[in-house]
Amino acid sequence: MFTHLRWLCLLLLALLLPAITAQARQQGERHGDTLFIEASLDNKTPWVGQEVLLTYTLFFSEAAPQIEDRSKPEHPGIWAREIEPETYIDSTPVTVGGIRYRKAVIRQLRLVAMQSGKLPVSGYQLRCLVPKTREVTIDTRTDTETILTAPPVTIEARALPQPSPPGFSGAVGSFSVTVAPGRSEVRAGEPLDLSITLTGTGNLDTLPALTVTLPEGIRRQESAVPVIVSSKREGRQATVTTKITLIPSWAGAFRFAPVRLIGFDPQKGRYGTVISNEIAVEVLPATAAAQPQPAKAAPATAETQESAASPVTPIMVTLAIIVLALIFGLHLRHLKTGRSGSLAIAEPPAKPGNSGAEPTAKARKTTEPPPAAARWNSAESVRNGLYEALKSAGIRNPAGLTAKELGEKLKAGGARTETIEAVRKLLASIDQALYTPGKSSPESLEAMSRSASQVIASLPKR
Repeated sequence: MFTHLRWLCLLLLALLLPAITAQARQQGERHGDTLFIEASLDNKTPWVGQEVLLTYTLFFSEAAPQIEDRSKPEHPGIWAREIEPETYIDSTPVTVGGIRYRKAVIRQLRLVAMQSGKLPVSGYQLRCLVPKTREVTIDTRTDTETILTAPPVTIEARALPQPSPPGFSGAVGSFSVTVAPGRSEVRAGEPLDLSITLTGTGNLDTLPALTVTLPEGIRRQESAVPVIVSSKREGRQATVTTKITLIPSWAGAFRFAPVRLIGFDPQKGRYGTVISNEIAVEVLPATAAAQPQPAKAAPATAETQESAASPVTPIMVTLAIIVLALIFGLHLRHLKTGRSGSLAIAEPPAKPGNSGAEPTAKARKTTEPPPAAARWNSAESVRNGLYEALKSAGIRNPAGLTAKELGEKLKAGGARTETIEAVRKLLASIDQALYTPGKSSPESLEAMSRSASQVIASLPKR
């Protein structure tokens, strides 16, 4: 009986041993996976133009690796902007599959789909140096080099409902608009500054088109483009403050809501109009300018009466003779040059020693070419003009550089810090205008062109 029982135990052990060995091998492989990256989206099915957040998280179970190099993810059809990382990456403990890890967020991107459909984000790689011991040392010769590839993610972007309402220029998100006049009392004809603050969870890297509606008696200062006073971002919420100038025409008490924004609310799935708060402005009558008192007329004499009676004075006759002489001289010069309708440019005198005078060259047109801003009729043309100026400043391939790399090259070329920051903001405005649904307003294009002209003028000369 004991013999049969022993054989039964041996048989049961033989059946269970492969499964125990396989389980031990699987756990050993899992323990050996000490580093990996996780990619996550906070919204996989956004609307076109809606901002989503992509987060790359590094998991490690041994000593914290040294991140030496990173490659950029590929995202065709998607506008992307990296959130500036903190100086130190905090890590927190976590358990994955029964294994204790520490995790740290190493990169976050704000993504905006520019077209509908399935849009992949892939190819993000991380090069890590993993120390063999937990001791802190600057010697990396014994560290293990590891290349990690993040798993791809896919955004399934939904097209915005059509037709879009008039005045919609691509603002997608949840927004609020507040306005505040510089003062509540002003005189007719005096300028009045109006601050406009736009707050929301949408993409506010550039200011969307705002509709300014004013009552009769108050007008907007001509050629006044909204000037960005401040811009900040806290987490997912951004705030942009701009300023415009109003001119009241006559006295009176005015109460009105001056600003409107037509946008698409992704939470409600429909278009809507955001109206600012009302403001009250008291316009006082204009101050009458001091009028000079007319001088008393001297008693008329015989000479003054004769001068007043005669409409033609000797001075007028002299001026007429001079004008006629100038016209006659110009006519003779025109006949000598043999040109009709334009004046010839005088040639320099012949050099001493020459046997004869040099032949006269044909007159050249002196019309100046139009300024660069006149040729910038789109955001793409502004970008091309900026790239050409950067190439002239010594930057070989500005289109292939990141904002950080471009800033480093400009700094090495002697550009000022203000110029580098202006280039970065201008490129951000151009990207937003190019990749945001809807057409850029004439005001935003004019502001972009002016900024480009100022930036190009401040670039260092090679």
